[in-house]
Amino acid sequence: MKKLFYVEMKNSAGEYEPLGVMTMEDAFKHAWAHDHATVKFTEVRALTPAETR
Repeated sequence: MKKLFYVEMKNSAGEYEPLGVMTMEDAFKHAWAHDHATVKFTEVRALTPAETR
């Protein structure tokens, strides 16, 4: 299973905006295709049953 990340990309105003959950490879492909250089990643991990309540 590939690692998933919550991805944000810096916009033209210098603020991060969400892209969603995706693989790092997909995030870089998206950033490259849209001429964005700054991408922020937060690893998504499996939740424990206690965290889902």
